[in-house]
Amino acid sequence: MCHCGQMSKINSLTTRAKQAAIFAAGRLRPGSEAHKAATYWGSLPGYHLSNDDDARAIERSRWLADVIVPELGISSLLEVGTNSGRNLRIVHDAHPTMRLKGIDVNPKAIDFARLHAPGITFEVADANVWTEAPGAWDAALTMSVLDHIPDDATEVLAANLARSCRYVIAIELWSGDHGTRGVYKYSRDSRALFERHGFQTLRWEWAPGQYDVQKSPLWAYVGGRAQ
Repeated sequence: MCHCGQMSKINSLTTRAKQAAIFAAGRLRPGSEAHKAATYWGSLPGYHLSNDDDARAIERSRWLADVIVPELGISSLLEVGTNSGRNLRIVHDAHPTMRLKGIDVNPKAIDFARLHAPGITFEVADANVWTEAPGAWDAALTMSVLDHIPDDATEVLAANLARSCRYVIAIELWSGDHGTRGVYKYSRDSRALFERHGFQTLRWEWAPGQYDVQKSPLWAYVGGRAQ
């Protein structure tokens, strides 16, 4: 007799227990909220495997590749919080001559991304420690990244993106009001964030590939800076 459902529940509970332990240990260490969040996400052993084959996640990646990249006419893209590298793999398949780079604080995620897309540059990097040169990229992408880091870190990241990129594409949680929604999980108005840092709004709309529009609606922001 197959007990697949029961095993799945056990695995899910085990994963949650490990995440809770990592979170609790991190809260005891000194440092800023931004540092604690980066340490938490960088320590998770399997978060890059959670939605790599999810149809809704792939829908968002294809929207990026098929709609946004041609619309902006960009030839280079930096993804901050690249996770498994899924977004960049799909962009590369559609636009093989684009210069692409993904950074993530989690070494296991970067190992996975490099294994599955050796033609794309992937680096272990904490976005709190910015190393990208001014004007280095046509565009930057975040997808469910800003909604995982605290307010002070998002302001610093937005300022860094404004220096390094002409366009920004952000697909993030926004439930209509600012606040904490879980463990290092935040609802935030990406449009207001990037407009504070000099971006002009080109798109602000429901993102494709929604998971739960009642509890965790994803909004897509696309903004550009005057040249």
